[in-house]
Amino acid sequence: MAEVVTPRTSPAKSFKGLRRFMPINGSRSGFTLIEIMIVLAIIGAALSIGMPRLFRKDNNIKSVTRSFLVLGKEVRNRARLSNSTMRLVLDLDPQNPQYWVEKANGAKLLDPEAEKEAEKTSDEEKPSEWQVDTVLTKKKKALPSGLYFGAVETIHMKSPQTEGIAYVHFFPEGLMEAASVQITDRNKLTWTLIYNPLTGQADIATEARSLKDVTR
Repeated sequence: MAEVVTPRTSPAKSFKGLRRFMPINGSRSGFTLIEIMIVLAIIGAALSIGMPRLFRKDNNIKSVTRSFLVLGKEVRNRARLSNSTMRLVLDLDPQNPQYWVEKANGAKLLDPEAEKEAEKTSDEEKPSEWQVDTVLTKKKKALPSGLYFGAVETIHMKSPQTEGIAYVHFFPEGLMEAASVQITDRNKLTWTLIYNPLTGQADIATEARSLKDVTR
């Protein structure tokens, strides 16, 4: 039987063969300092563009909800002191979301269906029962750019309202409609104002909440 002989390679030849697979000049794979600096610069530029927008929207929604907290208290107090029925009017138009306060003398019975019919008439045809209250809102106020009204719900509504004109009523006795008002950027931010009908105070939820969920 023939003997298998393993050829021997001299150390010099083996070393020469190994050098063919080694990086030239001892270089290793990886990022150079310049490449790392370029990547960090790109990340920094992206953050400098995106983060201010995020913080601006967050600050805007905080400011708007706080202003609604104050406005709710003012409307309730004015309804009591003037023996009037007041209502917070919310225009849910996504192109131009606005809000203002209206006033009617004395106590008024709520008729949501009649209010919906009144929306269909022109300003000239509307009855003069409700007038813009220039003490609290001298003119219609717009939400900051990028913010919108989400769903608005009161205890007298059959379902949440997401379009048209919505109303939240305040009464001469110091009571108001139980209501929830959502303010959103239509992306990741949605805050909800939840009004207590007995005190007129509002709680803020940093998420989309339904009035039915709260009153269960």
